Amino acid sequence: MGESEDGLGDLLMAGDASRAKGEAYARRLEAIVAGHRGEAAVAERLLDDGDPGVRAAALGALARCGTLQAEQVGQALRDEAATVRCRAAELAPPEVELVGLLSDPDASVVEMAAAALGERDRDSGPVRELCRVARSHDDPLCRESAVAALGAIAAGLDAEEDAPHEAAADPDAEEDAPHKAAADPDAEEDAPHKAAAGSDAEEDVPHEAAADPEAGPVTTPTATPSAQAGAGAAHVAARAMALEVLLAAMDDRPQIRRRALLGLYQFDDDRAADAVRAAIEDRDRQVRAVAGELLGVPVR
Repeated sequence: MGESEDGLGDLLMAGDASRAKGEAYARRLEAIVAGHRGEAAVAERLLDDGDPGVRAAALGALARCGTLQAEQVGQALRDEAATVRCRAAELAPPEVELVGLLSDPDASVVEMAAAALGERDRDSGPVRELCRVARSHDDPLCRESAVAALGAIAAGLDAEEDAPHEAAADPDAEEDAPHKAAADPDAEEDAPHKAAAGSDAEEDVPHEAAADPEAGPVTTPTATPSAQAGAGAAHVAARAMALEVLLAAMDDRPQIRRRALLGLYQFDDDRAADAVRAAIEDRDRQVRAVAGELLGVPVR
């Protein structure tokens, strides 16, 4: 009799668990539908649901509605469920700090955080921690994600440094201006009329400045030379760190070597070029294929 009662109890518990699971699934669907319908209030209510899947779905719904706030993401990043932390890292806006998640005890969170930081490819701040993950994390997916992020950030920092040089390298831009004006003689004739029509706009500027005497002169904010030099030095140091880790990653697993190749190809560096060329003879066929595609040569 006792065994029968125990069996009945197990069945009842299993039924309760199944029912709870079904109810959570229904609420998760509710959150997803709310996102597609733009029902932000419904999604926001489900942020505090007892089921992690529902909370993660609610975050996605709010993002789809365009109403997800940085504070909500920050709270979700501290959620006890890794599923929620992963979704929050994926959706986090640039102002939300993610570097701390690279030390998360759950590997899936570290992997997602690294991927999200790679999207912020003009920020050198996370490079040191990403290098640590790429070098020493136990999970190969985390190392792969960190290596991919380092390649993206290195490319982004390089593009940022090249932008002023590209502008300076086009001295003809200003010289072309008179020719463009000459090609449109009506432009100069219209200029006085446009200036006269907008004379009130210029007159209003001094009045607005006078209304706030403490504001000082109206200027366009620019970075000081020392700040620019400091940022440039940080970018150079970050790229140097990333390069060393990407070179070391060429001794890791094949999927990580493939990611490292894509990053190394961004560097104008002899060691990086040598590593890409050497990958033509890599023992893994897919690594050889990536190297061949980058170099434009056939591989066996």
